[in-house]
Amino acid sequence: MSRLNDPENFRGRVNYAAKIIAYGRSPTRALDNCFENYDGDEVATAILRRSRKNARLAANLQRYPSLSCIEVAANRLADVPTRKLADVARQTRARRKSAFDAWFEQQRKADAPADRDPIIADAKSTS
Repeated sequence: MSRLNDPENFRGRVNYAAKIIAYGRSPTRALDNCFENYDGDEVATAILRRSRKNARLAANLQRYPSLSCIEVAANRLADVPTRKLADVARQTRARRKSAFDAWFEQQRKADAPADRDPIIADAKSTS
C-alpha cells in the first residue's frame, strides 16, 4: 500500500494535499485519497490552518475542495489544537468506519434472498 493511501499517515496526506493545492496542480486520484479515509474534515482543517501562514496555499485553496465545507469542519474542530488533529482523525476514522461497517452489514442482511435464511429454508423444506 502506498504511504499516501495509509489512513495512519495523516501528516503525509495533509502534506501531499497542501503541496498539490499550493502549486495549483490538477486534482488527481491521489489527491482525492487524502480526504477519503473517514477523516477528510480533519485533513481539510489542517490544510485551512496551514493556509493562514502560506499565501500560495491560501490563494489556491478555493480551487479545490469546497471552502464553505472546509470552514464548517474547521469551526467544528476549532477547539482541537493542530498538533492533536492526527489523534482526533484517528478517533474519527475508527468511529466512522465502525458505523459504515455496521450499516453495510445491515444492508447485506436486508439484501440477502429469503431462501438463504436458514429458518425460512427449513420452513420451506417441511411444507
